[in-house]
Amino acid sequence: MGRRRRAALLPTNLPQLQNLIKRDPSSYQEEFMQQWKHFESSLVLLKLKPDEESKKFSELVMFLAQVCHCYAKQCATFPDQIIELLQEQYSVLHFELRRSLVQCLILLRNKNFIPGSKTLALFFTLFRCHDKVLRELLYKHIVNDIRTANLKHKNNKLNKTLQNFMFTMLQSVNTAEDSNRQASSQAKVASGGDNAMAAKKSLDVCIELYRKNVWNDAKTVNIIATACFSPVSKILATAVKFFLGCDDPEQDGSDAEDEDGDVGRPRRGMADLRSMQHRQRVGKKTRSKARQYDKVLATVKRKDNQSKRVETFNFSAIHLINDPQQFADRLYGRLHQVGSQKHSTVERFEVRLMVMKLISRLIGTHQLL
Repeated sequence: MGRRRRAALLPTNLPQLQNLIKRDPSSYQEEFMQQWKHFESSLVLLKLKPDEESKKFSELVMFLAQVCHCYAKQCATFPDQIIELLQEQYSVLHFELRRSLVQCLILLRNKNFIPGSKTLALFFTLFRCHDKVLRELLYKHIVNDIRTANLKHKNNKLNKTLQNFMFTMLQSVNTAEDSNRQASSQAKVASGGDNAMAAKKSLDVCIELYRKNVWNDAKTVNIIATACFSPVSKILATAVKFFLGCDDPEQDGSDAEDEDGDVGRPRRGMADLRSMQHRQRVGKKTRSKARQYDKVLATVKRKDNQSKRVETFNFSAIHLINDPQQFADRLYGRLHQVGSQKHSTVERFEVRLMVMKLISRLIGTHQLL
């Protein structure tokens, strides 16, 4: 009687069924096929109303991702169905469902059930989504997956495909910005913003892979160099910082807030430290005050060490630029444009100063006239 009750509960208790399937796949193939048919019918309904939250469908997808290797023949089309759904409906899917589908593909990729060439191109496209948590998840997986793919030997075929894709994304921002100058404000937000967001994260991936010595060739450097002429200020600043060597992730607030939620709070300096030292002496000592004091002290020490550190920059990257003379001339022309009030976007003084630094270092490194 106990076995019958357990069998009756299996269709609704997916974690228990998952555990049993992993132990003995052949004994529970009928129950699995029941869940597979349920997935196919639910997928048809979801495509009719993709914007609705579907917690049960998310749970079903994760269940299938966990056990699909036990029924490889029956689940051969499963990854393609998830990829197709994301490609067609990613902009309208509920954010929680979209995250579940991405996690499903990551799980399948980690199990080597799907090749990286299928998932990575899609994940770069998903950088367009207005979901910060999803973008961070995609960023970490992409970097780790490409690094793993090049661990034993350089995967030149995959690297070339992805590098071409990144270059296309960076170029698409320029095209979108040119068309936006003639479009309405609503159209600008819809087209240019999504492309710029995806291009910025793609650039971050490219720079991180260069840092990790995975992509350290001339093609990677020249892809980053094209970003120095981007009409989007964040992309331009990130690329210039890379060549100047001041591309510390802790300093870059491009796509993230402070971990403790201290956004917009003024930076603490020596004055704050002295104030907290005084309060420690005259006030009541608490653990909270001690933690705040230690945090401020660590920040002051880190900034002091950074100020004493000898300034370095990416000599190797600057040496790999294809045509340094043309690159410097274009940067100078760009500097003249962004400083002009007649130009559509006037860059901040800090950005223009960084561009001037990069020009001077190009002249010094390559002995340009």
